[in-house]
Amino acid sequence: MHSPRATSPGTTATSRHHPRRRLVALGAALAALALLAAACSGDDDDTVTGDAGAEGSGGSDSGGGGGDGDMTISIADPADGATVEAGFKVEVDPSVDIGEPDTGLHHVHLYYDGNESDGEYDIVYSVDEPWTVDRDLSPGEHTVKAVIANADHSLTDASDEITVTVGEGAGGGGTDTTEQENDPYAY
Repeated sequence: MHSPRATSPGTTATSRHHPRRRLVALGAALAALALLAAACSGDDDDTVTGDAGAEGSGGSDSGGGGGDGDMTISIADPADGATVEAGFKVEVDPSVDIGEPDTGLHHVHLYYDGNESDGEYDIVYSVDEPWTVDRDLSPGEHTVKAVIANADHSLTDASDEITVTVGEGAGGGGTDTTEQENDPYAY
C-alpha cells in the first residue's frame, strides 16, 4: 500500500507509477470532444440561422452563414413575369423535404407584395400539389416570395421571388365601371 505524498494545499497528488491512466483519461476526453464537435457540425437538427436578407442572382437565394448554403428553393410555376388569374397556383421546388412543423421538417412561407409581417403569409407543407393562392389580389403586378422556414417558423436564407400580373378578371369581383359610364340607364 502506498502512503500519500505530501502536497501543497489545494492540490492532489498523482502517482508517478501510473502515467498511462493520465494518457488514457486525456485520450478519452479528446475523443469525447471530437465526437461533440462532429455532432454539432453535422447540422442534423435542420436548424438554420443566417442573414435572411441575402440577395442573390437568378431568383434563388441561398446564403451561407448558418449551414443552409446547400438549401435552395425555386418557384417552379408560375414563371417570373407570367400573367395569372385570381386563384392561381404556386408550385415550389425546395431542395429539402418539407412537412408539418410537428414532424421537425422545414416548410415554405409564401409572402405577397413584400409583406413579411407575422401571420401575413401562406404555408406550404407539401410539394405533392401546387398551392392555390386564395388572396384578394387586385388586378395588376404582384410579387410572390417563397422562403424555406424551419419547423419553429424561423426563416432560412433560401428564398425565391417572382413577379406576376394578375389579370383584369381577378380581384374582388365588382363590375366594369367603363361600361356603366357609357350606359345612361345603368345604376
